[in-house]
Amino acid sequence: MHPKRGLPPFAQAGMTLIEVLVALVILATLAVVSQEVISRSVTVRLAVEEQALAQLCADNLLVQYHLSSEWPGVGSQTGDMTQGRMTCYWRADVQATPLPAMRRVDIGIYATSERRHRLARVSGFIGEPSP
Repeated sequence: MHPKRGLPPFAQAGMTLIEVLVALVILATLAVVSQEVISRSVTVRLAVEEQALAQLCADNLLVQYHLSSEWPGVGSQTGDMTQGRMTCYWRADVQATPLPAMRRVDIGIYATSERRHRLARVSGFIGEPSP
């Protein structure tokens, strides 16, 4: 026995191999969980940014309809526009209303040119332009 500590002379102060391995497993688990949280945070941020830009595209397109001197025909129109670094693929459905001098416009903004995944939608009414 060690005279001062009450330990056998061959006992070492420090951590055993098992304790080191357990600590490494805990640290590795924390690293994986942290990486997953950061990855999801970035994914959510990018999705929110994409939807915000899509909403801006929809709002801008509706304003263009309001400011246009041309009376839109009833039916569907498609196109694309750029907002920031994003290309917005849009579809505008123009419908007649019970008021002959007013049209309803429903605008959808899509992620791709196939227009399957809608990112934003806006609706509005347009009055017939004055001559």
